Amino acid sequence: GVDIIDEPIEVRPVCHYMMGGIHANVDGATELPGLWTAGEAACNSTHGANRLGANSTSECIVWGRITGELAARHAASNKSMTIAISQNQIAEEEKRIYDGLFRGAGDVNPYEIRKELTDTMDAKAYVFRNEQDLAEALKKVKELKGKMWKHVEDKADEYNTNFINVMEIDSMLRTAEVVLAGAINRRESRGAHSRTDYPNRDDINFLRHTLAYHTPEGPRLAYHPVVFTRYAPAERKY
Repeated sequence: GVDIIDEPIEVRPVCHYMMGGIHANVDGATELPGLWTAGEAACNSTHGANRLGANSTSECIVWGRITGELAARHAASNKSMTIAISQNQIAEEEKRIYDGLFRGAGDVNPYEIRKELTDTMDAKAYVFRNEQDLAEALKKVKELKGKMWKHVEDKADEYNTNFINVMEIDSMLRTAEVVLAGAINRRESRGAHSRTDYPNRDDINFLRHTLAYHTPEGPRLAYHPVVFTRYAPAERKY
């Protein structure tokens, strides 16, 4: 209901891009042998702590070609390679998904969980962050995860958009948990991560990448050193 001729349009910052992704080397090879990643799904340190405009193009075009060619070459020369994930692991994951959703007895609307997640991240992990807000957000995300795997309304085996949405929200909850855990442990401000309780950059303790590994208890954090080639990071003056 806004007439843009007479009234200003309301604008606000939004999260339109994830600077993180699947940890990979400069070629797009991950820590899991045989698994390659490229584009916005990958994190081969193109951006550092703050993505510059149009830099995502390099991820798609440059690494799309580099990783695609190398992955194809790897597949052609490793046809007998065994998969690191066992069939038992796959079966267990399928059982977790289908038993939890299609045989669950919950009545929680997944779209309500999605809205609660969005509102929580907007309120507690937005542009400016602090320890208390981040901790409260992490507690809320864990609570929402506990409600999630109870029920899916549509029981169809095909074209089940309800099931797809539930799976998407599950991924969003996992991602939010990683973002929050990493933000809590990074007690500094760097790039797009601004802590009001730690306003300065701390290269001694945090000039490193945050890695997150899945465990049943939640993400396990680790760190990876930043590789310098031609340029070392300098203080941002603008």
